[in-house]
Formats: sequence, structure tokens, C-alpha cells
Amino acid sequence: MSDQPVRILQVSDPHLMADPQGELLGVNTQASLEAVLSLAKTIPFDLLLLTGDLSQDYSEPAYRRLANMVKDFHVPVYCIPGNHDDVGLMAAVYPLGPISMQRHIVLKSWQLILLNSQKPGKVHGRLDESQLSFLSHCLETYPEHDAMVVFHHHIMPVGSAWLDQLGVENPDAFWQVAKRFPNIKLVVMGHVHQASEHMVHGIPCYTVPSTCIQFKRNQDDFGLENLPPGCRLISLHASGFFETEVLRVKSYVGVFDENAKGY
Repeated sequence: MSDQPVRILQVSDPHLMADPQGELLGVNTQASLEAVLSLAKTIPFDLLLLTGDLSQDYSEPAYRRLANMVKDFHVPVYCIPGNHDDVGLMAAVYPLGPISMQRHIVLKSWQLILLNSQKPGKVHGRLDESQLSFLSHCLETYPEHDAMVVFHHHIMPVGSAWLDQLGVENPDAFWQVAKRFPNIKLVVMGHVHQASEHMVHGIPCYTVPSTCIQFKRNQDDFGLENLPPGCRLISLHASGFFETEVLRVKSYVGVFDENAKGY
């Protein structure tokens, strides 16, 4: 029998606003997300992951509009909060349409463990004791399942000095848990508006492009990079093997601002 993988599409950091015409540094975030979702319609996948910063302005209309934008895929959709999200409002709005805030998805041979790395009121993140206990519980309950762990903030340096101050503030606490469980096969994050791949303590760790602006890579200060928005496709095989690739739309959506200093 062939090993048919579970195909997961990761979409991250859309920064939608209450106003559908709202812009972030020259990019209409809805139009840019729509371009990525149009690309997604050309790709077969089984599950959609929204990995934080769903809204830029903490607005209910943004969360509701997002649910309407993804309903035509007819696949389960799971979301986690980022630093720009209102967790209480997300919980009040979702489930709406296909979007769920379910934190543990158990598949035939894999489990997806979704954690909240938001530190309220801060741009940087933290995985508090409740999140780490939940992680341990899931891994102990399903030791025979390979695991993909998902949260918003990056757990390792990505090579951009300003951005590396804004990741998970307690990475060692996470790795103390993770190193106990060899069934963790990969960690997937958003937040950095960049595609990257790192090996940390033997575990592959991935970030993904934003669906709107892209942060310039490998520099000390904030800047934008003239790269198109994109998403990440992850294929999980029953054998424990996985494959992943970054997919991008054909061109930058919006007006690229090479002099942007932050937002």
C-alpha cells in the first residue's frame, strides 16, 4: 500500500484589519492574503494551519472575514494566536465556519500540538508552564504518534538581530521538554515573515513567509525584502518521514517600501 501523506498548508501572519482596504506598509493585507489563497487553490492539501497574527488591529471583523475567506477549501482549519491577536476575541469568534482553536489534532500516525506563545501586551513570546505541561501531556498520551509542534514565535535565532530579540524568551524551558520525546519530528512557527530552516537539538525547525510584508533577512535593523508573499506545504508520511517546501505567489502584492523602518 502506498504511503499517502497528510498534506498540511501553513498560512501565517496575514495581519487583516477591520477595514478590508487596510494597508500595512503599502500592502493591502486582504488582497495579499487573497493572492496566497488563490495559489493554495492550485495545491491539494488536507488541513490548513493559521499560525498567528491573524489580525493587525485586534478586530472582530478581521476574524470573521478570515473564516469566510477559507471556507471554500472544505478542509479542517486550525489557528493559533500571535502577538497581534486578541485571544479572548478569537475564542469568542471561533469556531466559525471551518476555523477551530482545537489545540491537539490526532491523526492516524501523527499528532499536531498547537501551543500559545503569546505573552500578553508584549511583542516577544513565552511558552508558560501551562503550555509546556500541555505539550508533555500530549506527547505522553500518544507516544506512538510522531509529533509536529506548532506555535507563533520563533524558538531559535534566525539571523536578524532586531527580530531575534522578539522570539520565545524561554527557549531552554521548551527544549528541556522536547529533548525527552524523540517522537517530535519538527517544529513549525510564524512571526518572522521569513522562510527559514534550522536544526536545533536534532529537531528541524521551520518558519514561513507572511502572506503580506516580508522582513529583510540577515540584517541588524528592521527592513522589508522585495519577495512575494507565500505559504509552506508540509507532507507527513505514516513512516514518520516528512517533506516541506515554501510556495510563493508570482510577485510582491502592494507597493514595496524600501525605506520602511517599522510598523
